[in-house]
Amino acid sequence: MKIDWKFQLKQYGGALAVAIPVFVSLSLYIFYRRGFYDLYIANKVFAGDAAILLSIIFILGPLSRFFNVFDRYLQYRKEIGIVAFFLALVHGTVSLFFLPSKFPLARYFSTFNWPTVFGLAGLIILIILFFISNDKMENIIGPERWWRLQNWGLRLAVGLTVLHVFVMKMNGWLSWYKVGGEAALAHPELPGGGLLVGWFLGFAILVRLSEFGGVRFGRIVWYFSVLVLPIVLAVTFWWGLRFTR
Repeated sequence: MKIDWKFQLKQYGGALAVAIPVFVSLSLYIFYRRGFYDLYIANKVFAGDAAILLSIIFILGPLSRFFNVFDRYLQYRKEIGIVAFFLALVHGTVSLFFLPSKFPLARYFSTFNWPTVFGLAGLIILIILFFISNDKMENIIGPERWWRLQNWGLRLAVGLTVLHVFVMKMNGWLSWYKVGGEAALAHPELPGGGLLVGWFLGFAILVRLSEFGGVRFGRIVWYFSVLVLPIVLAVTFWWGLRFTR
């Protein structure tokens, strides 16, 4: 089968147009907050970028049913998902094999670690989705069954990603709201990048769940959430100022 490189360039160009700005923004923000940038920080950015991309894919479906304007972006879901898969794969590989001082490999086998289980399970699902995300596999599986696998696979991947992030980070996020960041940080008054990603994940889940209430209810939740999310983030940054006194 001849590959339409012009079409593929357009599709992956659209996906990278989302992924690259997110990666750069998170990198600059975490660098400014911590005062340094290394593989450990880059690994956080890989994870955050992947989580945001998966969240975007997760809400594009309901948004296209709420508003016609989002229909044009549905064509990029597969490519965004593949970019998210590679980001998650790099994050998992770096965590397991390239940061022994932060993530000792022995710890994964000596103790039962729920965040690791959720993360690996989500990555395995993304690997499966990646290998069936082509026309040949769609024809073999059958379009209807293939679509169900993609749809439910994405839901599971996002759900496991949420569990991986929230179970691992929740205590740290609550601690930041109580006492701020570590004194060693260049700007401990700033919320962590993971906390900002966590709020976006919560926003995506809210929008997705609103679909169960019907199109009209979903639209109301969308308008409400796009207004409340920036307010929550602004209040979070304002809250951090109290730790500079």
